[in-house]
Amino acid sequence: MFRNYLKIAVRNLWKHKLFSLINVFGLASGLTVCLLAIAHIRGAFTYDTFHPNRDRTYRILTDVVSRTNDTHPYATSPMPLAEVLKRDYPFVAAATRAVRTYGDVSGNGRVLSLLTFAVDPDFFQLFSYPLAEGRPATEPGTAVLTRQTAERFFGTANPIGKTLQQGDNGPMLITGVLAESPAPSHLRFDILISLATSAQAKLPGVFYDWREYHNGYTYVLLKPGTRPEQLEHVLPSLARRVTRGLAFAHEKGYSFRTQALTSLSPSRQDLMFTTYEPQIGGLLAELGIGLITLLMAGFNYINLTLARSLGRAREVGIRKVAGALRWQVQAQFMAESVVVALLALGLAVVMLELVRPMAFVQQWMLGSMTWDAPLWAMCFGFSIVAGLLAGLVPARILSGFEPAQVLRSQTGLRVLRGLSLRKSLIVAQFAISLVAMITLLTLMRQMNYMATADYGFRRANVLTLPLADLPADRLAPQIEQLAGVESVGATSALFGSHGDTRMARRQRNAPDSTPAFTFAVGRQFLQTLHLNLIAGTDPFSSAADSSGHRIVINEEAVRKLRLGSPSEAIGQTIWFDGAELQVAGVVADFRFTSFAWAIMPLVLRQQPGQFRYLNIAVAEGATDNVRAEVARIWKGLKPYDPFAGMWYDNHLRERHTHTDDTDFMGLLVGLAFSIACLGLLGMVTYSTQTRTKEVGIRKVMGAEVGQIVWLLSKGFVWLLLLAAAIALPLGFLAGYAILFHFAYHVSIGLETLGACFGVLLLLGSITISFQTYRAALADPVKSIQTD
Repeated sequence: MFRNYLKIAVRNLWKHKLFSLINVFGLASGLTVCLLAIAHIRGAFTYDTFHPNRDRTYRILTDVVSRTNDTHPYATSPMPLAEVLKRDYPFVAAATRAVRTYGDVSGNGRVLSLLTFAVDPDFFQLFSYPLAEGRPATEPGTAVLTRQTAERFFGTANPIGKTLQQGDNGPMLITGVLAESPAPSHLRFDILISLATSAQAKLPGVFYDWREYHNGYTYVLLKPGTRPEQLEHVLPSLARRVTRGLAFAHEKGYSFRTQALTSLSPSRQDLMFTTYEPQIGGLLAELGIGLITLLMAGFNYINLTLARSLGRAREVGIRKVAGALRWQVQAQFMAESVVVALLALGLAVVMLELVRPMAFVQQWMLGSMTWDAPLWAMCFGFSIVAGLLAGLVPARILSGFEPAQVLRSQTGLRVLRGLSLRKSLIVAQFAISLVAMITLLTLMRQMNYMATADYGFRRANVLTLPLADLPADRLAPQIEQLAGVESVGATSALFGSHGDTRMARRQRNAPDSTPAFTFAVGRQFLQTLHLNLIAGTDPFSSAADSSGHRIVINEEAVRKLRLGSPSEAIGQTIWFDGAELQVAGVVADFRFTSFAWAIMPLVLRQQPGQFRYLNIAVAEGATDNVRAEVARIWKGLKPYDPFAGMWYDNHLRERHTHTDDTDFMGLLVGLAFSIACLGLLGMVTYSTQTRTKEVGIRKVMGAEVGQIVWLLSKGFVWLLLLAAAIALPLGFLAGYAILFHFAYHVSIGLETLGACFGVLLLLGSITISFQTYRAALADPVKSIQTD
């Protein structure tokens, strides 16, 4: 019986090639997105599975209670916690801390921006990140690095025994090279640095202050046989004990709780300062996008199957008269849908191979995911289920026709006031596609705004040059002598990035601290970037004053530190980064970091040891000559290193124009519109075929081609307008849901909604007119003779 069902299904699909092609392509598009999401979701449950003691390992979370009694969960915890747990509780076998460190890493004549963590010796006992060679970094002043990082610094040479430098923390001796992890991990790093006692002493506010709960992560390994409830039970009393008598600036207090390493990924709670485990919300969003795409393809299948309901209804009637039961008729239709699903799965595999090289797919969805037999079995099963669900509705409807009724005529399927089910599905398809397009265009406009907006500092004709290991005072004087160079200013980082933050206070032990961004800057920096000094003087104008004691802050820092007016702030001191600094100048507020944040306090210091870039202001018309001359000077000093100079404009564009992400989103929108247009094409094709004689008679009676086209098209045009009426307000809300996360953002107006509406009408009109114009040009004699 099943063989007969399969044979008839294949014949039916071959007979109606256009409809079959539309169904297969639509389902394949939806399956492609769904399979990517399934692979990512399955991969989320494999995080950290290679650690042998993962069932006894826990991360300590901090629940911070604000002044308004709101609770904010943090993935981080105070740095003294690990030592107290290991010292005071005998059921704790080991405890370790992982602290994110910042600053470029230099070594072997190269300076790289890397992801670095400082860890305790117990870290290598709790976690089993494999070593390719060497030993763990357990002694003070040592580090281990990944194979990729070792190659970036030292090429094919053996890195063990060589040193690296990060900031002023002293040289780090490389003791080992990490191998590729057998599974993904919630911690990502390029270098692991030993958390030495000497390094801790430099930052007492971080390592010994129980009020600092957001600087690092604490992990605990319980002894064998210890129930996790024992640790959970002691944490509330421990939190009360360590916070007793502490004065918090913005919080009432906090409490601790555990998070098992086995349940860490996917993350089921939105944590502050979280690590790199996938979030359940993001995974569900990915799956939702795939299901919506698949649902649209399912709409096509239902639509086109029901569009041919007249012929299929007579088929059903004949089958039933011949003695077929309803479940047998349903099985026939379900067999057809399964065949379509299997063909779509094959096409989806091809489409997966086409999108696999995309950076977004590699980084966020596939990564190191292994396409093994269980994963393929899941995809195969999902495809079969999708096919059965797509065929369920038409199978139920068509198998329910009464033989006597369908052999005489065909009744329409109605859902709302004469709006047929087929038409409502077309409206839904185009509405979903239009909402997706509005969302994508809003995101692209926001990215373009961040890339081209006025940041408040000079970005035109400014050449940025990474220094590598060259001292700024060696390179800058040579560049300043070039014709067309207006000024040269050194800095530790480029504006427009996230920057580096430290805590600033009015006094050393004052509770009213505020985070402040900090940049090390050199002589002529303010005039190079045209920063507006509204009070005080420029302390960086003299190269001799390099102590960093005199600083420049912005207006927001004056407000947050309550220093009065900008002129009143001059001469006052603040406690910042472990030192007491004097305010020498105040610059007007400008946007120096991500547009996701409002303007934050800013501290500019003269610290030559942290200079990593030169900003070179170039006169108009001299850009090409200056860049060539700077490249010549660079090659003379660093003949084996490539010249990496970049214009500030280009840096900001690359920083904020995420083309990989928008390309993938554009692919999804393109698939959605393709599915919708193909479904509409199928419906128009069927509609014109059923009205062939009508068209012929109208042409014989003198109707013009334009009148015929409008007659055949107007019903579908109204469907497009209805889809737009539904989608435009929904797309407006979806766009603002994205813009809500940015402190500075574009608006959604007629330029966005109108452009998307125009694309909808254009694609829809082309799809409709393609078939209706052909029908209108047909020979009326042949049309009237058509059976």
